[in-house]
Parts: sequence; structure tokens; C-alpha cells
Amino acid sequence: MPADRPPEGFDLAAGFETDLESEPADERVYRVSLQLYDPAGVSDIAERASCAPDTARRHLKRLADIGVVEVVSESPLTYARNGSYFEWRRRNRLEKQSQADLRDRLTDLTARETAFRERFDADAPTAVDAFDHAEYDDLDDVWLALSEWHTVREQIERLEAVRRDRDSDSSVEENAV
Repeated sequence: MPADRPPEGFDLAAGFETDLESEPADERVYRVSLQLYDPAGVSDIAERASCAPDTARRHLKRLADIGVVEVVSESPLTYARNGSYFEWRRRNRLEKQSQADLRDRLTDLTARETAFRERFDADAPTAVDAFDHAEYDDLDDVWLALSEWHTVREQIERLEAVRRDRDSDSSVEENAV
């Protein structure tokens, strides 16, 4: 069997579950928190993280204090993933890249967006009706392409925001000299 293929009967979800179970409780609660796109109660999070509710509550409070999750309601106590925290992390990582790397990435993304615009003859993925561009058999392919186009646009916006912030920071430094 080739080395790049999983063994026969390999179950990725079971492997992830086994990996998660071997982690300490704080890591399990953190990993579950990363998936909280919808509000969830402490008991639900504790069950998913295989820990006691008091343990989950303690770790969730810490995660809320640093901004990873946010309290959605007090009674019952529910939490959700804090999207703005993760957006901040993405931008923070981009800010550490060189200007040349950012420019290269922006050039690649812009070319991909241009190809999507030409393929669908539209200015944005939201302006496209997937049924107009696909036969029934390949409708999923069109939806995947539109989703990718949406992601490309988000990445372009994020890169542009980092570039603008850098430009404004450098102009402030120049005026201070």
C-alpha cells in the first residue's frame, strides 16, 4: 500500500476523537470552542469536551477573558466562538509577513478573482445564480467555485486592510520625524 494513503478502514473522525480524548481538559474545551459557530451551553460543551461542567465552565471563563469565545447569554450560560478574535489573529499573522510576500499573495488572489469574474460573467459571487451556470450533475462544482470565490474576496479584503494599516502606520512615523 502506498505511504500517502491511509490504511484500509481508517476513520478520520475516530482518529480526531481519539486525539482529542488524549488531550488535557483545557485543550479539549479550547478545541470544542473553536467549533462554536452557534451558541452552546456549558453542559453541551462539557459533554463534547469529555469533562465535567465545572471544568468546562472554568476553561470557558478563561477563554472568554482572552476573547476566544464570548458569552451569548447569562441564563442559561451559553458561549459562542468570537469571530472578531479570529479575524484579529489572521490579520496579526499577515502583518508579520514582508511587504513583498503580501504583494505576491495579493497578485495571486487578484488573478484568481479575475478568473472567477470571467468564468461567471459577474462582479461578485452573490450576483451569480448557480443554476444558470451548471447542469444538474455539476451544480455542486459551481457552488464550490462560488464559495471559493467568496473566500478569495475575503482574503483580498483582509490583505488590503493590512496593507492600508501599514501605509497609515508608515505615514504617521514619517510625520513624527
